[in-house]
Amino acid sequence: MPPLRDRPPRKPLPVGTLLAGALVFATAIGLVVLVDESSDLTPPPDGAQLHTRVDPVTPPPAPAPERPERPPLDELAPRMPGPPVPWVEHDGVLEKGQTLGAALENYGVSGGQVHRIVAALDGIYDFRNARPGAAFSVRLDRKTGQLAGFQFEHGPLDVFEVVRGEDDSYTGQRVDVPVEETEAEVGAEIRASLYRAMQRAGETPALVALITDVFAWDIDFYKNTHPGDRFKVIVEKISKDGEFIRYGRILAAEYVGQVGEFRTFWFVPEGADEADGHYYLEDGQSAEKTFLATPLKFSRISSGFGMRKHPVLGYTKKHMGVDYAAPTGTPVWAMAGGTVTWAAWKGPNGKLVRIDHGNGLQTAYAHLSRIPRGIKKGVRVRQKQVIGYVGTTGRSTGPHLHLGMKRNGRYIDPSTLKISRGKPVAAAHRAAFDAVVERRTARLAEIRIAPAPAVEDDDP
Repeated sequence: MPPLRDRPPRKPLPVGTLLAGALVFATAIGLVVLVDESSDLTPPPDGAQLHTRVDPVTPPPAPAPERPERPPLDELAPRMPGPPVPWVEHDGVLEKGQTLGAALENYGVSGGQVHRIVAALDGIYDFRNARPGAAFSVRLDRKTGQLAGFQFEHGPLDVFEVVRGEDDSYTGQRVDVPVEETEAEVGAEIRASLYRAMQRAGETPALVALITDVFAWDIDFYKNTHPGDRFKVIVEKISKDGEFIRYGRILAAEYVGQVGEFRTFWFVPEGADEADGHYYLEDGQSAEKTFLATPLKFSRISSGFGMRKHPVLGYTKKHMGVDYAAPTGTPVWAMAGGTVTWAAWKGPNGKLVRIDHGNGLQTAYAHLSRIPRGIKKGVRVRQKQVIGYVGTTGRSTGPHLHLGMKRNGRYIDPSTLKISRGKPVAAAHRAAFDAVVERRTARLAEIRIAPAPAVEDDDP
């Protein structure tokens, strides 16, 4: 091999040839890259896969996941918001000591608009009965600020609304709230009180009120309740959205004790309205009498008729009536229908209501804390209508009701009054009534009562 210096010198390549070679090399590299990237973007048909190299050890990669189809253009287009609601709505609740007007004033409702709400519900709902916690909703016109609508919830089933008409008039109505009704069977033995027995049965004192109501013509629960007495009832239960709200009507009831054995059944003739229904005894005689056995719920007799020492005057005098000790505010019933002859303050009697029942009979209810609006001289009242509330006005040592009764101008002992029953089941409906009694008597018999505890606290 000749020395390097003896080799002939190399001829340099032309510039054009170099550029052409570089271009070919770059193109080849680009094709490799393009083929590699295309395998990620669009898989070949029939599941074939392209690879820039083959590795005899590593398996080929899994097929790329399918991409979802592109949604239609109309779904990609932005959604345009609808027209704004033409009113502004405010929700709230009545605070303690707050009137409806004061509550709505916080939301810009004028006194005139509040007046329209009250006027629209006149005769349907009295806002003087509203209690703290009652919920309301008011709608105001977005442009004018005028009242557009109003809703008031006195209770879960007592909902009222006011709606504005096209002529800008306002109409009030009670809202029909959808509920579920079921029938329940309840029974218990009394040890300390009807209250405790009801609690043991898993029910609320509200059912006590219903029991005393349906037996109010025959049983005085303030003096005729004794340990060992038993009761059974079939009662409607009303629920809203699966939650118990209140009791409906007692359909059948039984009370067995020292006072005797009583059963009563609710019956509405076929095709008649609910208002035509009444309570009857098993034999079809009316359970309703001309006079109640007692004028109160939830109270007890503190003194009987006859001679006693007057607690205020300090000397013995004939006590012309019966005293019923009860908490202030306990409702007082009219013992029978009649005409009010006095409804105002009357000296030592405090606030007094007197009722003329006809046939020479009068009743008087003294020491009331208040007399309902509408109970005034000359007004007709029905049996069991609330004519006052227990208090301690006048010459009184504590909250109680004094009941006085006169016959032909002379005071009599209310317990000695001879009273009659209402009309029996009509002959045309007797077969249907007997079928109802047979069915419900069987259900009452199936109610099992657990023995009451030997000792039970009577503290309510």
